[in-house]
Amino acid sequence: MFLPSKIKKVRILAPNDYYDSIVTMLGELGVIQIEMLEDESKKMLLDYKSIDYDKINRYAQKIKSLENSLIKNKTNGIKIKDLNDAFHQADKIKIYEEVNELKKEEETINTKINKAESTLEILENISDFKKDLKILNGNRVESFIILKRKDNSFAKNLEKEIDCACIELEKAFIITLEKHKREVIANLAKKAGINLITIPVLQGTFSEIKSKETETIKEEKARLSKLTEKLEKISKEHYGAVETINEYLGIELKKSNIIPKIGATNYTVTIEGWVEEKKLKQINEELEEITRGKFILETIDTKSEPPTQMANPISFKLYEFFIKFYSIPKSNEIDPTIFFGIAFPIFFGLMVGDAGYGAFFLVLAIWLIHRIDHPPKKSKIPRKLAKFVKTIVSKHSLKMIMRAVIPGSIIAIALGIIFNGYFGFSLPYTPLFSVTKSVGTLLLISGWIGVFMVSFGFVLGALNKLYLRKIKQMFGRIGWLLVAWGIVIVGLAVLRKQNIGPSNISALISYALIVIGIATVLKTEGVQSLLEVPSVVSHILSYTRLIGILLASVILAEVINLIFLSTLSGSVFIIAAGVILLVFGQIFNIAIALFEGGIQGARLVYVEFFSKFYERQRKPF
Repeated sequence: MFLPSKIKKVRILAPNDYYDSIVTMLGELGVIQIEMLEDESKKMLLDYKSIDYDKINRYAQKIKSLENSLIKNKTNGIKIKDLNDAFHQADKIKIYEEVNELKKEEETINTKINKAESTLEILENISDFKKDLKILNGNRVESFIILKRKDNSFAKNLEKEIDCACIELEKAFIITLEKHKREVIANLAKKAGINLITIPVLQGTFSEIKSKETETIKEEKARLSKLTEKLEKISKEHYGAVETINEYLGIELKKSNIIPKIGATNYTVTIEGWVEEKKLKQINEELEEITRGKFILETIDTKSEPPTQMANPISFKLYEFFIKFYSIPKSNEIDPTIFFGIAFPIFFGLMVGDAGYGAFFLVLAIWLIHRIDHPPKKSKIPRKLAKFVKTIVSKHSLKMIMRAVIPGSIIAIALGIIFNGYFGFSLPYTPLFSVTKSVGTLLLISGWIGVFMVSFGFVLGALNKLYLRKIKQMFGRIGWLLVAWGIVIVGLAVLRKQNIGPSNISALISYALIVIGIATVLKTEGVQSLLEVPSVVSHILSYTRLIGILLASVILAEVINLIFLSTLSGSVFIIAAGVILLVFGQIFNIAIALFEGGIQGARLVYVEFFSKFYERQRKPF
């Protein structure tokens, strides 16, 4: 559970007659990561299996393009015996050129319709312009539309800025100027946040052009309807066959992509790759059934680093996202996913420490997850905001983050009830623990959390090295553990204002631990390792940020609420200002609590904890 799945490198040898069946089986099961053959295997091979990869690719692209052009329907497919039969069936289809011409014609029609609709949309803004529109564009001049809004000073003052003509209509202004001034007006409009709409070159009055373009749309849509009927007729006859051939060639194309990694002679096929140890039995049984016992499945001794397949309980699977974001573990070291899944929600909940904020985050997380899984047809979120969020985090990543926030939010609610904190307000009951009145105690608790996390990290580091039989490095981790505890004991004595001289037994024990620990580290890791001593202290003290962030959030919320309550005795305007301050102040504090709780919670695990034992790699299975 605390180690990745065991991975073995295997070699499969079988008669060449079973090549297709074996590759298909391995692909469907998804149990092997195929690698280039070892030198030993290459010597066993005479030549590669003769397959025309270019031909497969050529037919696959051709048939896929045809399927995308046809209209999907539920007609029955065809049966394909083998690859040559797939080529034969593809050649029997004689509609490639006809469909291609129909699609070109469809594109032309749609272009005409879009152009006509665009023209009508532009002209609707100047429908009360009664003159021939050809006067608006010529060899030396061109015209633009500026739509009216509350403040029309830009359009009205434009004639003073540049030499142009401005015509005011009911819905818009028409600006006509010399072509060489296009860049000037474009820059002025950009600075003012004005959208310039270019008037196309047209002849005739508004009513004449509208009638002409409307008729064009009607005629082209009629042509499009007839074309669609032709395409539907062709699709009804051929779609099933095309879909079947495309699916078959797609599978063959995937097979051909791994051919360079697979060796084959006229008699034998050889495949090498990484397999989970627990899947070896399943592969053996499948090969037995396919080849009737005519195969060899053997493990290979190799110095190559195996890829990593993380194997965590279902309840902790979501936290693998955060480990992969940092870096996956080596295949033979402790997988820290479960530790992250326990520590992060606790740290997040403690730093938030407010039942109101916790409830808000819980509802927000559940709503976002539901929205991602069931997106609305039309979003009410501003497009620019949605686009900005997508540039920062993908939908999948956002969903994983929100799922991780849920347990942390529940802990924040529980601690908020204990602290009697509800958006910074207090309910009429005595809290089990007061944040602002017990700062010293809370800091001490956070310090002990730091001691535990750093110590546990060193213990895991020692266990890692023991598992790998690197005994010298194991003692190095133990040495650092002794140094850490020696510093902790003498630090506690100083905080309690105790004598740290020879008369204090605990002080003597701490000195002994520090000396023995440093001596062990010097012996196992060298003199340069002593540079890490300050980091041991800083990593323990770093966990006090748990309380620092909690205090900042609590005090800020109380200050916002206090200012709001003080406005309630004032005038209506003062109360309104107080409400605005309360709303925006709480939104700001909620945002800070979410980001600080999330980022610092993850950082305390990534940096202060993982650095004691986690070596990591970037080679996933």
